[in-house]
Amino acid sequence: MKKQLLSISVVFLGALCLTNCAPDPSYDLAIQNVLLFDSRNKNVIANKTVLISSDTIAAIIDASGNFDAQTTITGNGRLLVPGFIDTHTHLMQNYGSSSETAPEPLPQDDLDLIRDLMTHQYLSYGVTTIIDMGQPESWMDVTLNWQKNPDSDHPNLFICGGSIVSDEDRRQPQHHIEVMGPEDGRRKVRTYAEMGLKHMKLYRKLQKQDMEAMVDEAKKYGITINTHTDNNVVTIQEAMNMGIKNFEHFFTVTPSILDYDEHWTKMNEEYGIRMSPSIDEFAAHMVYFFGYINDHPQFEARLKALFEHMAQEGATLSTAVNVLASAAGKTDFFTSFEYFPIRRKPMVSYSTTQKEQLEKAFDHMMGYLKMAHDKGVRLRIGTDCRFGGKSLLRELELFYKAGIPMTDILQIATWNGYEAMKLEDRYGSIEVGKKADVVLFDKNPFEDFENLKSEKIIIKGGKLLDYKKSLAYDLRDLMIDEGIDVAKDWFNRNKNNGAYGEMDPAELKNVISELLGTGRMEEALAVVKIRSEYFPDVPMKVDGIGLVNGTYALLRNNDVSKAIAHYEFSQKHFPEARTTLPLALRIATLQDGVKAGQKRFSDLRGNKRYTLEEAEMNGVGYLLMQLDRLEEAIGVFELNVSAFPDSWNVYDSLG
Repeated sequence: MKKQLLSISVVFLGALCLTNCAPDPSYDLAIQNVLLFDSRNKNVIANKTVLISSDTIAAIIDASGNFDAQTTITGNGRLLVPGFIDTHTHLMQNYGSSSETAPEPLPQDDLDLIRDLMTHQYLSYGVTTIIDMGQPESWMDVTLNWQKNPDSDHPNLFICGGSIVSDEDRRQPQHHIEVMGPEDGRRKVRTYAEMGLKHMKLYRKLQKQDMEAMVDEAKKYGITINTHTDNNVVTIQEAMNMGIKNFEHFFTVTPSILDYDEHWTKMNEEYGIRMSPSIDEFAAHMVYFFGYINDHPQFEARLKALFEHMAQEGATLSTAVNVLASAAGKTDFFTSFEYFPIRRKPMVSYSTTQKEQLEKAFDHMMGYLKMAHDKGVRLRIGTDCRFGGKSLLRELELFYKAGIPMTDILQIATWNGYEAMKLEDRYGSIEVGKKADVVLFDKNPFEDFENLKSEKIIIKGGKLLDYKKSLAYDLRDLMIDEGIDVAKDWFNRNKNNGAYGEMDPAELKNVISELLGTGRMEEALAVVKIRSEYFPDVPMKVDGIGLVNGTYALLRNNDVSKAIAHYEFSQKHFPEARTTLPLALRIATLQDGVKAGQKRFSDLRGNKRYTLEEAEMNGVGYLLMQLDRLEEAIGVFELNVSAFPDSWNVYDSLG
């Protein structure tokens, strides 16, 4: 018996030693003594240490516990949250000043630049995951590869392919993809599923029967559907009946409770405003609608009922409120749905009284947003603008000012978005087994909401982000805000500043293309000279599409003299860039009349530098009509008939 007891004792002591005597496991990274935000349950837990192995959270222990790690970050009780997610972005906005100037397909030489822009615009602000809600299909091979092969230097990217619309008799933007009916819609879903897409976007111009078919097909493949419904084609209620849960943006609730065909005019009359000539005035109209709803109790009752229905169905709703705040003058950081022309304040033309009404309407909108949240609608961040990371932080501030608690705000920015996008198995909370994408605040936003903008330590995939600011992009901003001389002086003083990364010829080229594409010719030339000085052996091919679209954009704004100057500047300084025959015709017509334009068209017809497309030529004619140049417009339509005699559309336009 004693012998048996001795054996048992030896076994017990051996097991005890295995438990208590073995060396602590070695981790790659420890974040010691933090205030941990539990995004799933909205709890804040003090005195925790997060231990990371490779790209994964391996353990969470008390701050007093022992550990062995290669690198330790001392938290000192600072707030640690999961990486933020922006559920509505567009890589096209990141890369260029507008969707019209985005290249198709992606230039192979710019792939690193484009991916690094995601880090510059998002990851450097703590946004570790982004969802692209519409891009040209020609981009998808590249971007889907990025989705399937994430790394620690860039945000996680998930794509939706193109924004799906129904067949329309008009030219679509390159990121809008038409389906020719329900069966074609089903085929599109299957094609995307076979490629490996997990998300799709159904856009506002998709007809009900097409949407029903695509939603039904998406269920078979586990594809998460996101939809934008604000065109009185399909309401949110109808989309929920199909099984759709995710909706964009908050302002799209209004056409689901009132008919825009009737009430857009009535709303305009109530506030004495006109239809939307600019994208910023469109955003302002969306704000005004919430003032209009507040003034009509029957509409407010419908809105409350819609929120209750959405909460009942488990619906989620993205935000995009900083864009609307920008139009209403209610944020310190201006953003817009479109970046052209480059600007720092909205293109709106309202009286003092109308601006005051707009500000009140924005306050009503934020009150309704809080109402939706309080009733159980799952809000998530979707900035839908170029500078998404900076805009996301402003949205969180706007939520706080609207009365939403900070714990709820941080959940909106993290868990809500990941759960809606069905990514919560890997991201969105600080839990063992999840990816180590976390953000450590320098100052606590629970103590002051403005600390949301404080400095942050960002860990992506278990790696500490070593981010350097961009000389090129700060140079661009100073060119715009302070002028060429101030910007050049700043550049010379900061080109060796350790806070900035090395000068990058690709970034400088991107800045040049952006400035050219938005009509800032002298600023672009100044950057060209800087690039030539520092990178004399690195060739730069200027994108002719950007030059063409820059001239067109100025014409659309009815700035004819500046458009002509931009065109002539482009021809002089970038003669190797391809251009278009319709634009050459248009400029000559504007300068010297119909006959000069016709002669220019004839002289250049065989020149390989100039391209000719029927749709562009037709657009030139219609734009001349908008400029009240009817005789010139007729001349352009006649030339289009002669160039494309087999097209019925050219005869229709001339007629």
